[in-house]
Amino acid sequence: MRKSTLFSECAKLLSFARPYWKYMALAIISMIMYTSANGVQISLIKPIIDKLLIGNAEKVEELPRIDIEQDIQKQGNQSPVKQFKNQIFHKFAFIEKLQKHATSSFTNIGIVMAIVAPIIFFSCYFQQYFRNLVMWAVVVDIRNKVCDHLLPQPLSFFENRKSGDLLSRLTNDIAVTQSGLTVLFDEILLQPLKLICGLTLAFYFSWKLSLLTLIAFPVIFIPVLIMGKKIKKHGKGSLRHLSDLTDALREMFAGIRIVKAFKMEAEESREIHDISDRFFRKRLKMVKAKAINTSTSEFVYALGLAVLIILGGYVVVSKKITPGELGGFITAIGFMVITTVKKLAKSYASLQESLAGVNRVFELFTIEPTIKDHAGAVTLKHVEEGISFKDVSFSYENSEEFVLKDINLTIRKGEILAIVGKSGAGKSTLVNLIPRFYDPVKGAIEIDGIDIRKIKHESLLTHIAIVSQQTFLFNRSLRENILYGRRDATIEEIYAAARSANIHEFIMSLSKGYDTVVGELGVKLSGGQRQRIAIARAILKNAPILLLDEATSSLDYESEKLVQDALNNLIAGKTTIIVAHRLSTIQHCDRIIVMQNGHIVETGSHDSLMSGEGEYKRVYQLHFDTLQS
Repeated sequence: MRKSTLFSECAKLLSFARPYWKYMALAIISMIMYTSANGVQISLIKPIIDKLLIGNAEKVEELPRIDIEQDIQKQGNQSPVKQFKNQIFHKFAFIEKLQKHATSSFTNIGIVMAIVAPIIFFSCYFQQYFRNLVMWAVVVDIRNKVCDHLLPQPLSFFENRKSGDLLSRLTNDIAVTQSGLTVLFDEILLQPLKLICGLTLAFYFSWKLSLLTLIAFPVIFIPVLIMGKKIKKHGKGSLRHLSDLTDALREMFAGIRIVKAFKMEAEESREIHDISDRFFRKRLKMVKAKAINTSTSEFVYALGLAVLIILGGYVVVSKKITPGELGGFITAIGFMVITTVKKLAKSYASLQESLAGVNRVFELFTIEPTIKDHAGAVTLKHVEEGISFKDVSFSYENSEEFVLKDINLTIRKGEILAIVGKSGAGKSTLVNLIPRFYDPVKGAIEIDGIDIRKIKHESLLTHIAIVSQQTFLFNRSLRENILYGRRDATIEEIYAAARSANIHEFIMSLSKGYDTVVGELGVKLSGGQRQRIAIARAILKNAPILLLDEATSSLDYESEKLVQDALNNLIAGKTTIIVAHRLSTIQHCDRIIVMQNGHIVETGSHDSLMSGEGEYKRVYQLHFDTLQS
């Protein structure tokens, strides 16, 4: 893969500004006006200084009329720049007359400055407003695009990545990207305009001194280019360590109960300190590179001014330029050219640091979802026949061990199927293949004879409701958590779903009712209450296929009774697949399959399986004996 360049990386970042090109154009126009107005002010320094030294402050100087033919004859004795200026003035005589009139007295010069002042005000305001408008719009668009790109990724994508790393890219790295945009829009666009204006004025005042000044440019830019690469390298490393720190903090706070239960505060603190130290050391290397870059530009700036004053004094004494021209030249070089070059050098360093974050953000865009709609995928309108597994085998990413092996299974419409087996037998994996959280490595899963890979994924999920053991609730109101099942449901439908889930009376007993916020991960609710909210959510969705993954395994018996009653209301009339831990909850299922090491080893009703001497009877008796003891 071809290594990206600074230009290509900036172009990629600026491509997000394309929808806002009109605002960007207004910003650039305002920048040009702002820079030009500043240039006009600096150009007035020459007549001011000359008049002060001549001592003719208020008198309007009578300037001799220009004889064009005579002047052209004299041009042979003039410098090329003087000749060029005279040619321009002769072609545009009104410019010369206007310039002489505007600078003929301090009063006229003051009037010109007063006219320029509002131009500076408005152009400065609009260039800042439009630049920041575009910059923040781009930041928002990038963050939204990252989220839009991540959410369609398959479950395996999130399982194989640290959630802290993803959070860091969405927060820390985008914050660094924002800094890069600030540099691009505030400095990289504005400073070159100032540089052009400054150089134009410098050549206007003295082209010879200007050429000497340009020799100093490589002295500034060579160390800047060298240090820029180091800044980017160390910046990327520090962001990786910051990502590790974000992940460690997220994990520590998520598991704070375990941390305290085992008195591991000191150990966790040491882990955080170690990661922070690694981040600090990497960051310090970047700071050193930036310091060298800034110090070099400051040194050249100071030394350059000293050289300019020495050379300027010499040419003034030699009467090669007027004091006004020298004053204007030093002002243009000192306050526009060298200052601009300093800012560009500093901006380059900041931009390299920011591009480290930009690269980490844009890396996410290169990852394509592996679970995608097949070309010509159809919409599933109804489930008429059922679900079929045909020679399905599955292994997780980067693993050669098969979790499921040659599964053949048909689940009829409206059937209640239970799946039992030891931990690691492949029960949950089999269920997770139906909504295409993963795709099988071999074989196919069909609904009504259609391979689910040829059904639009959104359409497939519309027909499936899931209730799992680890119920997830958002830190929002109870109403919003239930509405997750179907966003367009009415309040009456929400109440009906909650009643069917045996949770309505509890919700109404709360001071804020359905507007009660449940806390992070539903921490303000008990396990049974959270599970019944999840069931209400599934009831509201009213999908024809229902997947229950050990939905009652972690509950006490009283809560289990309430949840089981709610599940019975949910199951009615639906094609249901139950992954069961407590065998007492599945005795009335239409069919039970027993899994072992990724294979289906038994199938039948509870009574038929108990009449044999297979795995189901052994596990059931073991379970019954445990309950009796």
